[in-house]
Amino acid sequence: MTRASRGAALLVLGAAGAALVGWLCWAFAYTIGRTSGGDRAMVVALAGLALAIAAVVLLSPPVRDAEVALARPLLGVQLPPVRDRRSWDSRWHGAAWALWVALVGAVAAVVLLSLVPLGVGLIVGGVQGDGVWRVPLGLVLVPAAFAVQTVFGLLLVRTAPRFLGPTAADRLAYAADREAELAQANALARELHDSVGHALTAVDVQAQAALLHRPAGPVGDALERIRATTERALGELDQLLGDLRGSADESAKSVVTEEDLRRLVAAVPGPVELTVRGDFAALPARVRRTAYRVVQEGLTNAAKHGTGPAQVRVEAGDGAGITVTNAIGEPSPGGGRGLPGLRERLRLVGGSLQAGDQEGQWVLTAVIPQ
Repeated sequence: MTRASRGAALLVLGAAGAALVGWLCWAFAYTIGRTSGGDRAMVVALAGLALAIAAVVLLSPPVRDAEVALARPLLGVQLPPVRDRRSWDSRWHGAAWALWVALVGAVAAVVLLSLVPLGVGLIVGGVQGDGVWRVPLGLVLVPAAFAVQTVFGLLLVRTAPRFLGPTAADRLAYAADREAELAQANALARELHDSVGHALTAVDVQAQAALLHRPAGPVGDALERIRATTERALGELDQLLGDLRGSADESAKSVVTEEDLRRLVAAVPGPVELTVRGDFAALPARVRRTAYRVVQEGLTNAAKHGTGPAQVRVEAGDGAGITVTNAIGEPSPGGGRGLPGLRERLRLVGGSLQAGDQEGQWVLTAVIPQ
């Protein structure tokens, strides 16, 4: 939706609502003026009933929800979901926004319906010889009438957060949600520490014990890789637990470097070619950490399901683009949660992930915005 068209549909709805209200007011006033006695009393009672129904509808809890849902696509504004629906603060905000839209829509309609006929009349009169000056004035008034509609639309865009933004009760509800999320994250962190953390520590201790009598050949090399992998996994787990608990700020989180990517590639059994283009160190820390996870998962899939050498290409610029390519091996039974979890991680940061068979090659492509 372009900036000029924002609010146009809402202006039409507001003008229609204002026209309906105006017509009802005129009809009741005209009828009351033309009747007397019992008939007049009945019309007055009907007018009062209509006013009461309108007030009940405008002050009902779902109104603000519907207004927020309409304002997001029609005005292009970011509004948080409504959590406080039943308090009077929320209801008054919803009713005030409905009346404000009707008022702005009515003024916009009056301006449009007044200036366009006036401008056309001036143009026609000038062409017919009633004054040449009328033509340029009419040519100014007609587009000005439509340009003013853009101004009214932008007025609705600017004022929508004031009317439909979070109330005090909404903010309290958001805080309660955040507290519940933190409590759940802490519980998950404790569970990870007690299960995965202890298991990794046991593997690391056993690998180090085996390396005291390191056998020669591939077995010794495999033990060394197991020890290095478990130590790295323990460090990553500690960072993850800190993130879950909310105790690690941006400066305390480990910063991923290009050298970390090269160490990750070196730890993978089998030949892997890594190509890094651009200034990886200039990327934000969040993008580098996500890129590390993508390369890690891509290499894991290459080792499990692929065959032959793998190629990893990382392009740093306005964000990061990552491609992992390897030949498809024998199909393995079952499936893991690696790729679905990675897609979810990228979706949360606004990125995307594609993985599949391309001419006998398994190609994983990820885009991480800055």
